[in-house]
Amino acid sequence: MLELKQRVQSLNDRERAVLGWGIVGALLILAYTFVWQPWQDELNRLRVQIPLKQETLAWMRRQQSEIEPLLRRNQSKKQLSSEPLLTIIERSAQQSDISSKIRRMAPDEDGRVNIWLTGVDFDQWIVWLERLRQIGIEVNSAAINRSTGSTVTVRVTLQR
Repeated sequence: MLELKQRVQSLNDRERAVLGWGIVGALLILAYTFVWQPWQDELNRLRVQIPLKQETLAWMRRQQSEIEPLLRRNQSKKQLSSEPLLTIIERSAQQSDISSKIRRMAPDEDGRVNIWLTGVDFDQWIVWLERLRQIGIEVNSAAINRSTGSTVTVRVTLQR
């Protein structure tokens, strides 16, 4: 380090000025490359992504107004057979033509069943839930993500 300091001090004033401006220029280039440009790229990405997310939120709110009446409707329930909950759900999914969309089904210790579906048509999924509700199986919780068009990815927990 001492050698570098001696070398810089041995330069004449003009050479030191050029070296100083070179260092400033290099710092500006580095700041632009590693700070300013990534910041601008992220800002542009967000400018595109936020309207898309807002559109998805508006779509979800419109769907919520259709889902809530289906979930709240208080019709008389059919008696459940003594069959296991998984069996009833599987049979119902096959009858509703969504069994191919089920990626995973897992019972939990509380007698509920967690189901992951991908690429399922939203309306078809709602009709399936209504059929399950009519036989006494209800939604405990659901997380729905819009995929494309009217298809969604769903994680739902069902219980008797």
